[in-house]
Amino acid sequence: MTWRVMASGLGIALMFGVPVGAGDWSGFFLGASMARTSASSADRGPVSAPGLHLGYDHDFGRIVLGGEVEVDRSGRLTPDLQEDQTSRVKLRAGYDLGETLGYVTIGTARNESATDSDNGAVYGVGVSYSLNGALRLSGEYLHQDANDGAALQAPARDILSIRASFQF
Repeated sequence: MTWRVMASGLGIALMFGVPVGAGDWSGFFLGASMARTSASSADRGPVSAPGLHLGYDHDFGRIVLGGEVEVDRSGRLTPDLQEDQTSRVKLRAGYDLGETLGYVTIGTARNESATDSDNGAVYGVGVSYSLNGALRLSGEYLHQDANDGAALQAPARDILSIRASFQF
């Protein structure tokens, strides 16, 4: 089976297989993530980054708006840069597909090392699936720039994460 047939089947399943009643995405959520970070100027390969996140979503029918604070430990990004922690504050807007939420996100990131810190923009896309109304599994792709002229000079990076969140 080719990828085109599979993509067409997925599209048809999403159009016709979505429950008529949308799921309720309103509420606070708290969770953990594991990310793979690939810095654009890194001499070493991708870095694993465990993290925590806390956020709130409000469901307006089919549209979901929310925000999130996230902290992760990136590790060594380049031979000269050992990053201790990255903090992100993100706003997001999504479309409620019932038990699935597709969203876009934009925000700011702060990279910190033992000697310096810098700020930059972050933006991306994600999809979240509600297993039982309280447990969410998500995947998220982010692109992060850090170019405010600080001495830290963290490289731009792409971040792909798998997340589990508890909604309350």
